[in-house]
Amino acid sequence: MGVMCTRNIRFLRKGPQGDKGEQGAVLRGPQAWSDCAVGFAFKQGAEGEAFLDVVMYNDQYYICKTSHTKTATNYPGSSTSESQHLWQLGDRIALVATNLLLAQYALIKNLGVETIDMKDGNGNILFQAKNGNVTCKTGTFDGITVRNADIESGLIAGFKIQGNGLTNDPFTNDAYIVFRNDSMGAFAGIGGNILPASSGARAVARFENHDADSFWGLSTNYAMLVSARNGGENRAIQMDGGALVGMAYRNTIVGTDKTSYSLTRYDGHVVCINTNDCTIYLPTMQLYDSGHVIKMKWLGGKVKIKVSYCYTPNGSNYRCTKPCIIYDRNDTLDGADSYDNSQPNCSIEFIWVPELTRTVGSSTYYGAWLMYKHPRDW
Repeated sequence: MGVMCTRNIRFLRKGPQGDKGEQGAVLRGPQAWSDCAVGFAFKQGAEGEAFLDVVMYNDQYYICKTSHTKTATNYPGSSTSESQHLWQLGDRIALVATNLLLAQYALIKNLGVETIDMKDGNGNILFQAKNGNVTCKTGTFDGITVRNADIESGLIAGFKIQGNGLTNDPFTNDAYIVFRNDSMGAFAGIGGNILPASSGARAVARFENHDADSFWGLSTNYAMLVSARNGGENRAIQMDGGALVGMAYRNTIVGTDKTSYSLTRYDGHVVCINTNDCTIYLPTMQLYDSGHVIKMKWLGGKVKIKVSYCYTPNGSNYRCTKPCIIYDRNDTLDGADSYDNSQPNCSIEFIWVPELTRTVGSSTYYGAWLMYKHPRDW
């Protein structure tokens, strides 16, 4: 026999799209209650109203529940407010869900904003992050890294930024700058006093190079390099008082096998121990070498002294010629001749004087090496 089964089938038909709803009220505030004048119209955000007002009163936030006009007696929590249901203590969850977060303290793990303002008690903006720029007028920052900074004013430790430089302020402290590399025995410092207090002394500059490892492979240590050039007169170091203590000349040894040797401007004390005849050429002098001194001592064979080309002023230009040697009792050797010394144990000192000129025969020589003998024995 057959079996009959019954089922209900339902059909749903999509209706037409409804009209777009009206835009809701915009949160206004929070405003301090004291900042709103009597007569200010507070809005509850009802239909047709553009705003929903929030005020701060006694460090609490209140939401307008009934639109009304401010009077002197309808402040939040007043009997008037309570009886007319004008204000409601802000529900933090409700406020967070709106366009404004109101809190005495907030701990936010990730925050994305377009503008941040921080104000003092008088409403002055102390910190602002807006339109890609950050302005901070006060604060203490620890452990920060600053890149591409243009610092125009302020203090750095004991130094004040002033114009294009740094100066100590006030002028009664011993501000200093020290650069040191203890592993290389290097120390450079300038300031009011760069000596330790235990020394009981004062020094305004200290430069040391005690590198024992010949780091650059030069086997020469330089503590300070100074230079003065391109002036009518050049003074690399000027002493207006005091004494040189511990000064030493760099020694240059002309060896036993030498028959010819060209000095440089860095050879200050020359000792000749040559066994054969040797010709020594005085160094080429530049425009900035006026007063250059060379001390020489002969301990071996015969020595001849000859000059090299030197630079002397020529108006606004210069000339490069061989100078002369002025020796003994104002005698002159021209640039092509040589001074011959056959006596051992003779000591001579040469000083370069570019301001002198001498005429020998028909030739004029610009610049002269003045020779001093020690002892004087013509």
